[in-house]
Amino acid sequence: MKNFLVSAIVDIIIIFASYFLFKSIISGPTRHRIYEKFMSSFAKFVIIIFVASALITSLTALILYKTQYIVYINILAPALVSILVGFVMSTVPTRGTGDKERDATK
Repeated sequence: MKNFLVSAIVDIIIIFASYFLFKSIISGPTRHRIYEKFMSSFAKFVIIIFVASALITSLTALILYKTQYIVYINILAPALVSILVGFVMSTVPTRGTGDKERDATK
């Protein structure tokens, strides 16, 4: 149980670190275009996230199996998927459609 909690806390830290990293690296309009492309259909979004997560986990398992470090699969695979989650979080727009109008009236 202790290992699970430590792994979960590290994954949360990785998610927020990758969120802030991608948010600072990728410009706002670019992130918004990425969001609109993936979220044009929620079903498509879920399928893309599922396939990306399965691909990341599979490639990680294959690499760790070939290098004889397969015992670390339960630590490394969720950490790599956490980077994907942080990226997806960073693409979500933080302003609504009326925010520009409210900022202009101030």
